[in-house]
Amino acid sequence: MTEYKSRFLELGFYVNDIRFQFQNGRFVTDDPEVISVLNTLVDVERVGQTVESEKPEPKTEEPEAPAKSARKPSAK
Repeated sequence: MTEYKSRFLELGFYVNDIRFQFQNGRFVTDDPEVISVLNTLVDVERVGQTVESEKPEPKTEEPEAPAKSARKPSAK
């Protein structure tokens, strides 16, 4: 995946009559045709290539300790 950023938050561009648009100034793709068009745009900067950064990291769950209840004296 290749990531690009734009100085415009929602810059739109066309590749083969298909419209693409940046979201919050960021666009990620792995399509070589889209990459070649993005490399020619003036207001776009290539940030770099990300390797599987879109997948969330698996979380290791630790067993939770049982919650201790705070005892309060009864007001009799």
